[in-house]
Amino acid sequence: MEEVMIEKRKNFIINILYFAISFSLAALVLKFSTKYLMPFIIGFVIAFLLKPVISKLTKKIGNQKGSSLLVVILFYILLAAAIFWILVAVIAGIQNFAKAVPSFYQTTLSPAIESIIVWVEGAVVNLDPDVIDIIESIGRSVVQSIDGIFKGISGGTINFITRLISSIPSVLISILIAIISSFFFTLDYQGIVSSVMGMIPIKQRTLILDIKDGLISVLGKYLRAYAKLMSLTFVELSFAFFILGIHNPVGLAFMVAIIDILPVLGTGTVMIPWFIIELIMGNTPLGIGLMITYIVITVIRNILEPKIVGDQIGLHPLATLILIYVGLKMFGFIGLFALPISATILKTLHDEGKINIFRRTEEPTEIA
Repeated sequence: MEEVMIEKRKNFIINILYFAISFSLAALVLKFSTKYLMPFIIGFVIAFLLKPVISKLTKKIGNQKGSSLLVVILFYILLAAAIFWILVAVIAGIQNFAKAVPSFYQTTLSPAIESIIVWVEGAVVNLDPDVIDIIESIGRSVVQSIDGIFKGISGGTINFITRLISSIPSVLISILIAIISSFFFTLDYQGIVSSVMGMIPIKQRTLILDIKDGLISVLGKYLRAYAKLMSLTFVELSFAFFILGIHNPVGLAFMVAIIDILPVLGTGTVMIPWFIIELIMGNTPLGIGLMITYIVITVIRNILEPKIVGDQIGLHPLATLILIYVGLKMFGFIGLFALPISATILKTLHDEGKINIFRRTEEPTEIA
């Protein structure tokens, strides 16, 4: 009995080491190869996503290569149209923003700051004259600093656009390689995949296919989970904006809800500057209302996100919260999703008996 327990422990340690080493090697390979292979990875992903459409069209017209070419060409036409529309909107928005910031500061923000300084000076009128001089000096320095910041935004925007334009040749080459590779992948997708998989031993090949199926399933569940979170945020914002009397509450709520899905940005990107500006401009009720809205939405999001995501991907909410936090701290934005997804795939494979990581007990142990 004791030998069996020792053997199980050895197997457990070996499994942990195996997956840890495999994960580390995969992470290193991805880290150093992604930069050079990214156009081909994008091309393969596009071919993989278009494969169901190509298969259906092939069944109807009976020409696989013709179907592949037609679907890929239509895909890039639609993608180019969407990118063009987005770029036009973004460039117009940046130009308008760069033009509006200096005048906004001069006509709105600067007078508001001056009024605050006057109020502070009135509040400290009974203080020592030297202290008052120091406060006035600090106030003037703050105004000058903010003035420089806002004027610098216009110049910074122009510099950003210049750098963006200078990087266009390299980006265009990568895009061209990705487009060409996607055509090759779609024209002979099955042959390429079969050749690569044929180089892998059967046992590992089966595991890779199981991981692929698990990844597709988990990504679908993730999309459903964050669609629910976005819908919840949208409803909350629409209701709050309507109560606060904000113009076009539904459209504005939809834009903020989309930004909220991005962890790098979140609702704070819009809401925090908004309520601060409203408070500075003297719109106290609106500023306080926006601040309360932001706090409520943030609290609800942080409470429900682990629960909703955990329910969708089959992990306990606490485990989901830990994985989200650790992934964000260790790997940044990518880790926020990659770690929970990886854990879910491993759990699914373990539950199905395809890998053995943890030993299951017959009955749960109660701890007093």
